[in-house]
Amino acid sequence: MHWTKIFFDVFGGLGLFLLGMKFMSEGMQKVAGSRLRKILHFLTSNRFMGVFIGFLVTAVIQSSSATTVMVVGFVNAELLNVSQAIGVILGANIGTTVTGWIVTLKIVSYSLPLIGTGVLVRFVGPNDTWKYWGEITFGFGMLFLGMSIMSAGFAPLREYPGFVEMFMSVDGATYGSVLFGVLIGTITTLIVQSSSATTGITIALAMQGMLTFHGAIALVLGINIGTTITAILAAIGANHNARRAALAHTLFNVLGVVLTLMIFYPFVHLVDAMIPGDPDFLVRTATDASAYDAAIGSKPFIGRHIALAHTLFNVVYVILFLPFTGMLATLVKRMIPEPKQKEKVGPLQFVHINSGLIRTPALGIIESEKELLAMAQRVRKNSVRIHDIMVEKRDISTAQAKIEASEQMIDDYRKMITEFLISLSQQTLSHEEAVKIGNYMTCAHNLEKYADYIFNSARNYTTMKADNVQLSDPARATIGQLAEEIEDFYEFSMRLLQEEVDIDFEEHMKKAEISKRRLKESIRNAKLEHFRRLQEKACQSESSMYFIEILSNLDGMVSQVFNISETLCGYKFAA
Repeated sequence: MHWTKIFFDVFGGLGLFLLGMKFMSEGMQKVAGSRLRKILHFLTSNRFMGVFIGFLVTAVIQSSSATTVMVVGFVNAELLNVSQAIGVILGANIGTTVTGWIVTLKIVSYSLPLIGTGVLVRFVGPNDTWKYWGEITFGFGMLFLGMSIMSAGFAPLREYPGFVEMFMSVDGATYGSVLFGVLIGTITTLIVQSSSATTGITIALAMQGMLTFHGAIALVLGINIGTTITAILAAIGANHNARRAALAHTLFNVLGVVLTLMIFYPFVHLVDAMIPGDPDFLVRTATDASAYDAAIGSKPFIGRHIALAHTLFNVVYVILFLPFTGMLATLVKRMIPEPKQKEKVGPLQFVHINSGLIRTPALGIIESEKELLAMAQRVRKNSVRIHDIMVEKRDISTAQAKIEASEQMIDDYRKMITEFLISLSQQTLSHEEAVKIGNYMTCAHNLEKYADYIFNSARNYTTMKADNVQLSDPARATIGQLAEEIEDFYEFSMRLLQEEVDIDFEEHMKKAEISKRRLKESIRNAKLEHFRRLQEKACQSESSMYFIEILSNLDGMVSQVFNISETLCGYKFAA
């Protein structure tokens, strides 16, 4: 027996299968673009809609792992609550069974044409959408080719008694062998981290006659437990609600497997009765091989039986558990209680961004939006503080200390958001996602520069106090009025992070341009008016330098606010 060839065929086929899944999944996500996140974002509390969306998204992108990671991330970003997340996860469990049906299709003869067509469209497609469809087509072809090579690689192992005996120990004839099969399925999926891959391996082994139907179902049950590892890993470092969503996924799958084990043999018989053909029928003669279009030693019916068992398991338990999602949410909340103190954002600590979810770009962009908004809110607090200093509403020393402490946090925000976005940019991105990442990096820089101007102004006032210098009443009134108008301009621009879907970008930019021109004109007029007062000796010459510096800081703040609007509206990095 040529073990080297078998090894290369099996692992090479598995590699092609996984590569096909990757291209197919990522291509689908790119085609869908932000629509996937909008669908999940606008989920209502309707549990049935949640299940449907979970099924639809997973069936489209062919990855329950991607869906569950996305859901955990949405919960972490506070876009979904735990109850809504449970509904989507239940639907994802059904959606992932579509893969099992796909790999049972006998269209391997079309795999090479699909690969060729996919590559051609990918390289000569007229636009990005065509290229993404090329990736999807290529992925389908690679999936079927990999499955065929892997299945052919397993075929010679039928002639090796030791290998056959090892798999026959998972024949499902006794509860001991069933439990052993569940354990093997769980461990394999934990290692591979792809339920689709382990399902494909199971079907390939079974179709080559090395697994009984009972044993294959035991492995499938284990696969349903092992697949929860992806959500668990995604929840590491996330907030308590994200950990609750991952725990709910695990509890649902484990409980479903336990209940199925209690009725294991009736369940197997039910599946067998629902689909024609004996799953353990073995092709032994050339006549049978010709009649069933299958190789001698293979099981032509078992693939569809396994796919049906996988689907039936998930559909039945979704129907069974759906009315109790509220109770499940309550249970996981008790198991992972609310933190005693509200989570705080400090240096080098994020609330929404979780680096463990970086492999899902659409999700990473949502999380960076939330963190940018949190950064903007912290900047706004400093904006209010400097305004209060300018109109003498609060003590300068106290406000300066708070601004200085917050300034360090803002610098940390900019640094970490930028690092996160750089890491995100190294993933496979659509053009829209790449543009947004560039825009958000620029926005974080603009926010930091805006905060720097606030900090500089606060230092001006502190120095003025130390030097016992005061601005004239007209100068104080001018600065106070300008600061208030700039704060309003800042709030206007920050709406882009809060209400992006509902804003007319072109109209927003027209208003932003008008505001910028008006404010800069007011600052220029304030400087001219100040020089007039100096000539008339209506103000102290000692305060002149501070007044001009403060006006320059206000002018810089106006520029940064306009840059934020320009960037978030896509006027920069739009190429």
